[in-house]
Amino acid sequence: MYASDMRSGPAPAQNERAIIGRVVSVAGAGATIELSQGGTRPHDTASATVGKFLGIVSGNSVIVGLVTDISEQPGAGATSVAHIDLFGELKQIAGAPTFSRGVTEYPMIGEPALLMTSDELRQIYTAIPHAAPVGTLHQDPKIPAVIDIDELLNKHFAILGTTGVGKSNGVAVILQQVLMARPNLRLFLVDPHNEYSRCFG
Repeated sequence: MYASDMRSGPAPAQNERAIIGRVVSVAGAGATIELSQGGTRPHDTASATVGKFLGIVSGNSVIVGLVTDISEQPGAGATSVAHIDLFGELKQIAGAPTFSRGVTEYPMIGEPALLMTSDELRQIYTAIPHAAPVGTLHQDPKIPAVIDIDELLNKHFAILGTTGVGKSNGVAVILQQVLMARPNLRLFLVDPHNEYSRCFG
């Protein structure tokens, strides 16, 4: 089974894309996708792993979600299911695919799911005003990971992770980008372990 197009308008070379599963449940900000078995493109299903982005074709939009968990359903003819967190949608606005955070209409049972392409990920991650680069996207290193400086400074935010994953480096990169964009901004940095002395001259 294939999708001849996605509402977000994929690149011509990807007009025929395999449907890797269908929605079997929706709850709150998440959905469960029953993954297809076999088929002529089994590698597509194998690529639906934790950390991948899936798109659910729903009405006139493509609802975007991140795979957080994969498990196998026991029993005869066992199938795999992927649990995804929904975080936005791609819609055609003025003839161009546009990404917005949040979901206005939740997907329905049975709607098809596909792996997001690099072009679609680029539409999601580069459509940020006042963007400042802080790295590259883990799912596709060719796509820059950016932050919206104005959005960042107008709200509280946190950088979380276990020891050794790079929180301090992440903070340093973000603060350097903030200072480049807002050189007159005053920052008060509490550094009890002297981690940042080499980062800001």
